[in-house]
Amino acid sequence: MDLLTYFQKVEEGFCGRRGAPLLLSPLDFAKAAEWYDAGVGVDVVLEGLNRYFERLEQRKVPLKRAICLSFAEDQILDAMESRRTAAVGRAAGLDEPTEAPALRVRAFLEDAEKRCRSFVEDPARGREFPIVSRYLEEVMESLESLMDETARPFSELEKTLAPLDMELGRLVLLESPAQQVKVWREAAADRLREAGGVPDPAAARSTVERLAKQSAMKHLELPRLSLLYLDA
Repeated sequence: MDLLTYFQKVEEGFCGRRGAPLLLSPLDFAKAAEWYDAGVGVDVVLEGLNRYFERLEQRKVPLKRAICLSFAEDQILDAMESRRTAAVGRAAGLDEPTEAPALRVRAFLEDAEKRCRSFVEDPARGREFPIVSRYLEEVMESLESLMDETARPFSELEKTLAPLDMELGRLVLLESPAQQVKVWREAAADRLREAGGVPDPAAARSTVERLAKQSAMKHLELPRLSLLYLDA
């Protein structure tokens, strides 16, 4: 499934549950692009959207107040967690059972902490990316503090992890050589055009920036910290 088809399915699911037409914003498109790039299946997103609207209905909140995809991200994380728990149940009794969600999250955090430490302990990286290196010290402290809290719901853990991920990506682009950042942005724009393009310029810019950030993180072998990337 290409990016535009993915977004159209998400948009249809959101607007269909809302019960009224709504043009999703450029930020919504960029958010959907992030889910797509993280490998979050469209079925998981749609399940999360259904949970979100069911919650609004239970609380008797007017559905017209559902105006942003980001509002449903906690429920999408809950859907991811439920699917992992169900997978553990299906695997019970097998020779190689699927890891419990809490164990998988801990492994995710440990890997992220290890990769951050590798970056920080590299003198060349420290000279080239001093701001990123200093920030990674804070990131590692936060990751270590979460190691014994992995049984908490994904949505609660994400409240700590998502801001760390966003700021790290911003700093990586800020400190990377301008010519290299230009290459990443051009590659992201090409990828978007190959997917059919985005008519809204603001949506295109925001999506290109998110995709460029992902390329930068991969290039520097830095981890994505959001649980959206748990299975990426």
